[in-house]
Amino acid sequence: MEENRKKRDWVKNAAIVFLTVMLLLTFFSNTIMNHSLPEVATEYITSGTIVSKIRGTGVVESGDPYNVQVMEARKVAGIVAQVGDEVEKDDILLYLEDEESEELKAALDKLEALQDEYDAMVVSGLDISLVNRVEGGNAPSIEEYKQRVDTAKKEMDDALLKVDQLEDYLADTEDWIDALNLQISLEEAKSFHADVEESALNVAKSNLDNAKIAKQQAQNNYDALMADPNATPEAKNQAQQQLVAASTAVTDCEAEVNRCQQAYNDAVINAETQKSEVAATIQNLKNQVAHNQVRVRDIGNDLAEHQEDYERKQKVYNDLVNTSIPAEMNLVKKLEDIAEQKEEVAKLRDKSEGATITAPVAGKIISVNVVSGETTNPAMPVFVIQPEGKGYTVSISVTKEQATRVSVGDPADLVNAWWGSEMEAVVQSIRPDPNNPSKNKLIIFKITGEVTAGQSLTLSVGQKSAEYSTIVPNSAIREDNNGKFILIVEQKSSPLGNRFVATRVDVEVLASDDTKTAIQGGVYGYENVITTATQPIEAGQLIRLPD
Repeated sequence: MEENRKKRDWVKNAAIVFLTVMLLLTFFSNTIMNHSLPEVATEYITSGTIVSKIRGTGVVESGDPYNVQVMEARKVAGIVAQVGDEVEKDDILLYLEDEESEELKAALDKLEALQDEYDAMVVSGLDISLVNRVEGGNAPSIEEYKQRVDTAKKEMDDALLKVDQLEDYLADTEDWIDALNLQISLEEAKSFHADVEESALNVAKSNLDNAKIAKQQAQNNYDALMADPNATPEAKNQAQQQLVAASTAVTDCEAEVNRCQQAYNDAVINAETQKSEVAATIQNLKNQVAHNQVRVRDIGNDLAEHQEDYERKQKVYNDLVNTSIPAEMNLVKKLEDIAEQKEEVAKLRDKSEGATITAPVAGKIISVNVVSGETTNPAMPVFVIQPEGKGYTVSISVTKEQATRVSVGDPADLVNAWWGSEMEAVVQSIRPDPNNPSKNKLIIFKITGEVTAGQSLTLSVGQKSAEYSTIVPNSAIREDNNGKFILIVEQKSSPLGNRFVATRVDVEVLASDDTKTAIQGGVYGYENVITTATQPIEAGQLIRLPD
């Protein structure tokens, strides 16, 4: 009994503890959940003024650098000028060792090869008088020879063109004769007669004869009835009507005979006329055939003459090309190549002795690309000089919208310039950015003062200000694949109290400065915008505000 009572007390106590814990958890659940949410910092959306400055960083480049090159591979004996030195025009930059350069060696080898080629041509069986004429300077020049060859080639081509034209003319004329003969055959095949009209006339005459016989029979019947005293008036009247009808039929047949006779006569006359016209047409076609046959004969004679002319001019051209003149010209050309190569060797030999490299312009040395003992590379400058007065430039890429707020001549601020530096920057030009010409532009700044090529500068340009009704801190602007947006705080009621939610609002950036950004979008100007958070947050996520 006592044991059962103790069990009931334990169950009762456990239930009381459970209900107490659940009550406490329910009471403090809002506080517990709030401490698990990311805490955000917010600011109210305001209105105000934006001073639109564009900021960017670029590398200083020489405005118009001058490359000093050594055009042959030579060993450097000593370097006089160093990076940063100011030099005047014709100041010595470096010394080169006296030696036979690789270019001079190559030029001597080429000269020797040309001389060997010439000697081989001379001993290859050429007429000695031809060689003497060439070496004595009595051979025609290459240009004169080319002119003679070109003239002969043109005359040959012109003669061939005339032959081709005559052959085409002859073929066209013969085709025309064939066409005329075909037309003559067609004209001769035509036939003309009046058979149809004659047949109709014979039918009409036969019908007339039958009508006359019928009329005579009607006349005889009528006469007999009129002489018969017993004939009734009705019979006499009927016989009279038959006689009248027969007479009318005869009249009609006579008219038809006359019409058919006229048609037959006209057909006979027309057939004779057509025969005469066809005969005249055939004669005219035969005359044309005879005329064109004469033309074919004349064209053939001209073609034969021009064919002979073409063959003569072809022989002149072939003889000109295939005779000793090409060999003569080859000798002349080879001697000219040898003379030119000797001049090249002389120039390179002069450069290989006691050579110094001097400054072609006055300015500052911004790059030295060789050291003593090295061999120069003709493809690479040994010095790069910034000429006096040419200046330096810095380029920064901006959006097209930002570029509209800047004009050529606008001054720029040097953001990261050290204290006391005397540098100035001015917008020199604005042009499409070659890396993204559809969206961006390059602002080119002219830099003057204490600056060197390769130095990194951060520039700020633009002083245009404007009033905007919706301004947020720069830290409030966010961006993803769908564009720029802000997160605002929205309050929602729940059974456990108020909840705060981060809500996305898509916006368009109108202007910005170092701290603020003007926007437009689905906001009214009194919202709290999220600037920072203790954890990454997304739209629709629950958040908590600072205590």
